Amino acid sequence: MRRAIPALVWILLACAPSAGPPDDAGTLSLASSQGSQAECLPSFPDRNGWYGGDAAFSLPLAIGDGRTSLWLFGDSFVERAEAPGGRAYPFVHNTVGLSHCDSDGRWQLETFWRRGKGKPHAFFEPDPEASWARPVLGVSRTPAYYWPSDAFMAHGMLFVGLLRVAPGEPRGPFRLPFRLLGVDLARIENPRAKPPDWRIRLSTLSEDRIAFPGSAFVITRRFLYAFAFYDRGDDRAPRMLSRLPLDALTAWQPDLSPRLETWTAGSGWKPGFLPDEAAILMDDDASEMSVHFDLERGQWLAVYSDPTPEPSRVSPNEPRPPGEPAELTPASVRLRRADRLEGPWSAPAPLVQIPELSPHAQGRIDENLFCYAGKAHPQFAERSQLLVTYVCNLFARSEEETILILRRLAESPELYRPRALSVGIPAAHSSPAWPRSK
Repeated sequence: MRRAIPALVWILLACAPSAGPPDDAGTLSLASSQGSQAECLPSFPDRNGWYGGDAAFSLPLAIGDGRTSLWLFGDSFVERAEAPGGRAYPFVHNTVGLSHCDSDGRWQLETFWRRGKGKPHAFFEPDPEASWARPVLGVSRTPAYYWPSDAFMAHGMLFVGLLRVAPGEPRGPFRLPFRLLGVDLARIENPRAKPPDWRIRLSTLSEDRIAFPGSAFVITRRFLYAFAFYDRGDDRAPRMLSRLPLDALTAWQPDLSPRLETWTAGSGWKPGFLPDEAAILMDDDASEMSVHFDLERGQWLAVYSDPTPEPSRVSPNEPRPPGEPAELTPASVRLRRADRLEGPWSAPAPLVQIPELSPHAQGRIDENLFCYAGKAHPQFAERSQLLVTYVCNLFARSEEETILILRRLAESPELYRPRALSVGIPAAHSSPAWPRSK
C-alpha cells in the first residue's frame, strides 16, 4: 500500500480542495515523491570517514530508480590524518550525502567532501576572490565559508542554497562565533553525476545582512518560493517569504537578487528583497525548516524546531510556572499549517517531543544540551505520518567552558548527528506525540 501513494498523486491533486496549491504551485516533483522511500528509516552512522554533522536538509532526486535522496550537512566531523578513526577538529563547514533506499528497506548513505594539500575541505567553498569573501580573510585572517540551506530541482538542474558565513565574536544564548553576510545559490548542471564530478556555478541570491532566504525552498510551476529568516542581532529568527521567477534560473546569471520579490504586510507581492516591509509569517525562531504540501490534507505543512533557551529559567530542569503551557518548549519539534504559502499560518503546535530534552523520559537533562534543525522529509513518510530529523548539540555557557564543551562533543558520538523519528500527523490542537518506530 505504501507504493500506492505516488500513483495517487494526480488524482489527489485533481480532487484537492480549493485551499490547496494555487495554479502556479504545481509542486509536481515534490508531490510525486511523497512516500516514495517510506520503507527506510534514515540513519547517519560513522562510516567511511564521516563522523557526524548537522542541518540535514534532504531532497529526493529523480535519478536511477527514484530512490535516491541528496543530503546537505553543515559543520561536519570528517577523517583527519592526525586523528584517524574518530572525531577531530577543525570541522569542515559542509558535506553532502547521497542515500539510497531499497524496496526491502535497506538504507545506504555515501558522504562527500573535498581534499586539498593533504587536508579535508568543505564540499562547497566560496571563491576566495569574491567581493564578499576577500575582506573576511583580511579582517579575521580566517577564510569565509558556506553553510548549506535547502535545495531544489529546476530545469533539469540541482540548486543548493548557501549561507555566506564569516567568523565573528560569540553572540546569542549559544555564544556562536559567526556572522552571516548573505546567500549564494549553487547551480549544479549535471546532477546525475557523482558529487565529486558536479559542475558547479555560483550566483548571488541576496546580499542582505538582515534576512536570509533559504530557510526552506518550495519549487512551483512559475516561482521558487524562499522562506527567509531574520538575524538582526536580537537573538530572534522569525520568518518572511520571498520568491524568484523560475525563468531567472533558465540561464546562469551572476546576481539573481534583482529578480526577487517579497510578500509584504500591506501590499502583497512587491519587487525586491524587502525585509523591512515583509509580512512576518512565523514569529518564533528557526533559521531552518521544511515546508511541503500534504496531499492527504490539502495543506502546506511547516516543520521546524526553536532551540532558544527559555529565558524564565537558568536550568531546563527547573519546573515551569503554574499555568504556563508545557507543550511548546525547546523539547518540541513544531508544526504549522496553511492553505497558502503566503499564509496565514496557524499558530505553532507541538508535533513530537525530542526524547533527549524530555526529563521524564531521560532523567535530568544536561544543562549544556540543546537540539535544533528540526524538519520533515516527506519522501520517507508513510501515509498520515511525517519522518522528522533533528540534531542535538552542546553549547558553552561561558568562555571558560568552551574547551571542555568541544572536548565533550568530540567524545560523544550520540550527539551532533541527525536523528530520525517517525510520527503521526496530529489533528489540529492535539497534544504532542511521542516518536514511534517504523
